[in-house]
Amino acid sequence: MWQRAYLHRLKSDIDLWIERGWVTPASAEAILKSAAERPSTRRMPAILAILGAVLIGFAVMSFVAANWTEIPKLTKLIMIFVAMWVSWGAAFALEKRGHANFAQAAVLIGLCLFGGGIMLIAQIYHIVTDDPGGVLAWCIAALAAAWLLPSRPALALGILLAVIWTSFTLSLEETTPHWSFWIVWIVAFALSLRLAWLPGFHLALLAGFIWQVLWGFAIAETFTIDPAWLIIVYTLEVIAIWLAALLCSDKGPRFAAAAEAYAIALTFVLFWFLQIRPDRAIGDGAAFYWPFLLVMFALAGSLAVLVIMRSLLEARHAASIGAIIVATLAYPAIEAGAPTLVPWIYAALFLALSAWLVSYGMSRDSRFAVNFAFVAFGAEVLYLYFETMGTLLDTALFFALGGVLLIAGSLVMERMRRRIVNQVEGDAA
Repeated sequence: MWQRAYLHRLKSDIDLWIERGWVTPASAEAILKSAAERPSTRRMPAILAILGAVLIGFAVMSFVAANWTEIPKLTKLIMIFVAMWVSWGAAFALEKRGHANFAQAAVLIGLCLFGGGIMLIAQIYHIVTDDPGGVLAWCIAALAAAWLLPSRPALALGILLAVIWTSFTLSLEETTPHWSFWIVWIVAFALSLRLAWLPGFHLALLAGFIWQVLWGFAIAETFTIDPAWLIIVYTLEVIAIWLAALLCSDKGPRFAAAAEAYAIALTFVLFWFLQIRPDRAIGDGAAFYWPFLLVMFALAGSLAVLVIMRSLLEARHAASIGAIIVATLAYPAIEAGAPTLVPWIYAALFLALSAWLVSYGMSRDSRFAVNFAFVAFGAEVLYLYFETMGTLLDTALFFALGGVLLIAGSLVMERMRRRIVNQVEGDAA
């Protein structure tokens, strides 16, 4: 589907380029022919090899879990580690012969065998199966292989194991945040950039977000932060990621676009929670940990200044992102002083910001931002329809006022657009 859409857009652009004399018809035909080539057939053997390696890995873990007594444990251990070194030797030989994809599959098999060996040692010495130490050793081995070889599948396995490691740690210690996770995460994140691997970059970002979800309550208890207000810190964090992505858009456009997409989605999701006045689990006496807030605000503010100084964002878009920051920071005061107004204020802001996001996406040619804006706007309208603001008349009044304001805003924007166009045409004349 994406390939067809891309080819359709490319053909339309090439017709325009031919008309303007930028490319010749012969060059246009060559460009279209090159773009129409499907790389999937070339990648299929590599994909099948990786999937086969995954199945072999599960086979090894199942073999260890079966605890088959017919073979002595020491013999099984020798078998697994010999097979591991054979796999890595095969990976080296395949790489030398130019079969890089199959070499990657052999590396992954070797790492799975290494993990099976750790599980077998835990079984022999009666170590609990969810002990984080073994998973950490497996994770370090995977990241080391990703760095030395280099190996993208090993990086993916290392990131997955890092998430499993912190999950096992959570099951043993729920009150103290697992800060050491971030050492492993930084290594994995740096590897995704070093290997220029976008899927690895996605996995690293997701791992970081998952950690913050898993350990959110532990962070709140450790620093006596109200969990509801922790949303404010998280919102400022993802806005900082958004602005950092804008700053890096020239150096790494693919990675910056991915980070921007995550930041946009998470900013709106977190901002949405403010309108429902989330429960304050620790209690009204919990302190709002201002250093956390000040650090994130300073970071977001500094990045915003850099973005504006480098003219990477139009003034109206910078003002809208600033409005999100101000509204987020104002939530504690509004919630304390006028709690009944919170749903009205933040629902209206969410709808207005969703409408703005369409303009933002169109100006930056971001299909994700445009589509997400429509989804966010529609979801909010449905939520307000089913979750009435006191009475159906209140909801009707809210929708009516919102519709009038949106139409009025569109008229103002159209007048501004025409004024700018007339000014540009006058200067050109």
